[in-house]
Amino acid sequence: MTKKLTFGEWGEITAETVEQADLTEAEKARAYEIAEVQAAYLDILDSLSYPVDPEGHVHDLSALAGSKVAIAWTLALVGFRKSGSSYIKKRAVHAPGVYADAHTWVDSRAPDRAEEELQPEHSAFDANLPPDTRRLAALRDGVAPPEMPAGWHTKVNIQYVDEQRRQ
Repeated sequence: MTKKLTFGEWGEITAETVEQADLTEAEKARAYEIAEVQAAYLDILDSLSYPVDPEGHVHDLSALAGSKVAIAWTLALVGFRKSGSSYIKKRAVHAPGVYADAHTWVDSRAPDRAEEELQPEHSAFDANLPPDTRRLAALRDGVAPPEMPAGWHTKVNIQYVDEQRRQ
C-alpha cells in the first residue's frame, strides 16, 4: 500500500512531508534543502506579483506567468533568499473592475487598509499616495478617480485560408 504524503498549500515539500516519506538520513538532508529552495521560490514568485519599477509604474506580468515561474525558480536555485529588510508590503485592493488578487505595494509602515490611511488632507491627485488611497480620496471629494493606464491591446485580424495541407 502506498503511503499518502502531506504537502504544503502550493504542493511544496514540508518538514511533515519529509518525515512521512521514510527517507534515509542523506535523502532527508537533500529533501530539506529542496524544501528551502521551494520556500524561496514561492517567496520570490509572490514578490513578482504586480511589481513596481523605480518610477512607480505597476507591471502586470500575468501574461508572462510561465516566464515569472521560470525566473522565480531559477533565482531560488542560484541561491537568492529574502535577507534584507522589507521596505514595502502588499495591500489588497478591493474596487469595482479590479482582479480578485489585486494589490498595491505600500510602505511597510503603512496601514493594512487604504481606509485606515486616508486623511482629510489627502487628494486624489497626490502622486505620492498609493492608488487605492487616491481612489478613496476621489470618491470622498466627488471627483473622477484617476484614470487607469490603458492596457496593451491590438486589433484582431483573422485570415481564414481554406486549402488542403501539404503532406
